[in-house]
Amino acid sequence: MQNVLDIQDKNMIFEDNCVSYGIHKQKKCKFIDCTLTYIPTECKKCQEPNKDFSIYKNGTQTSRITFPISGIYPTYLRVKKQRFKCTSCEATFTAETPIVKEACFISNFIKAEILAKSADARSIKSLAEETNVSSTTIQRIINEQVKYYRPYYHSLPENLSFDEFKYGNGQMAFEYIDVVTGTILDILESKDTRTIKDHFCSRYSQNQRNQVKTITTDMNASYVSFIPELFPNADIIIDRFHIVQLVNRAMNKTRVKVMNRLRTSNGEDQKKYRRLKRFWKKLLKKESELSYTSYQYFPMFGQRLESAIVSEMLAYDPELKAAYTMYQAILKAVEHNDSKQLRTVLDQPASPELSGYMKTSLKTLRAHFPHIQNTFYYPYNNGKIEGINNKIKVLNRVAYGYGNFIHYKNRIILHFNLKPIRNKIKMIEKEREHTAA
Repeated sequence: MQNVLDIQDKNMIFEDNCVSYGIHKQKKCKFIDCTLTYIPTECKKCQEPNKDFSIYKNGTQTSRITFPISGIYPTYLRVKKQRFKCTSCEATFTAETPIVKEACFISNFIKAEILAKSADARSIKSLAEETNVSSTTIQRIINEQVKYYRPYYHSLPENLSFDEFKYGNGQMAFEYIDVVTGTILDILESKDTRTIKDHFCSRYSQNQRNQVKTITTDMNASYVSFIPELFPNADIIIDRFHIVQLVNRAMNKTRVKVMNRLRTSNGEDQKKYRRLKRFWKKLLKKESELSYTSYQYFPMFGQRLESAIVSEMLAYDPELKAAYTMYQAILKAVEHNDSKQLRTVLDQPASPELSGYMKTSLKTLRAHFPHIQNTFYYPYNNGKIEGINNKIKVLNRVAYGYGNFIHYKNRIILHFNLKPIRNKIKMIEKEREHTAA
């Protein structure tokens, strides 16, 4: 039975017919009876050595310990623990076993299983159902374990990345990571300037903050405003994804604006409207990636070149064509890491036909251009922190939201710290299986 349950404690004695079935918490359960006894070497209370039977047996105490499910029924160990009494101090104590902590009725196997499954994007409720404990117990075990992964506030990496994510009722949390390793350094409950400044000033000295060389962020004006104050030696890097996203959205909004103007009762306008609606991705595609030689069939166009249908759609409206020309010029400059070309594009007089959406985007790019230059110089971006945010959103979604931010933060930290460990264990197991084969 010890081998079946993977129990290594030799002091636990299992007899024949130790398995029985009964009802607990209105559920049919499996009970496994055993006895825990041994000869103690000293008193647990006064540490007096056990000589000449100075410590003697003093009855037993039965504990029901939650154990990993064996088969299809919830499983419990009914351990009859030996009680002892010391003649020196008259104190009594109970036999102990490594499978469960003192005064605890949840086995360490269950706790290990909970932590292993916490590496997956699982809800607390589903973990509780699978491990036969309450949701409160799951969260308590996570909170206890996350203490070993507390942020280290004595140093900062040279390259940081800032971003935020949504939680609760539209609230925004702030996070910062090491942009090189992708390690989450800390998560704050709010992204407002005061909270962030208080956090860095209270936890990191000026010397530590002076060692930061780069900070990668999006075009959030509040971040750009306080970074020079907190990190005077750091260069601000605007993530290139957000540069492209800015002009991409401006181009798409211009397309929708033109589409709405074509939404009339005129048959020719309706045809143009349907074409712009169906082939919207073609207008957002890089001009260099369009096909200029291969003919293929396109609905509502027939057998045409991909570049030809784009040219035809751009001819529908001069505002759309002007926005497309500007959009492609910015994409080309970003693709080639050419800050001079981008500066030329931003400084040239705007066409009177250029849409308001694109003009607003150009204004934003001009305001952030000194930091955009760093984007072309440094190799860092917000890719890792955006990937982390996607996983954080999955954790929030499977749990149908978190009402308590501390619980949510602990869940995030534990998930991202245990996931690499579990993946490494899986790789080791695969290598062992391959070697054995």
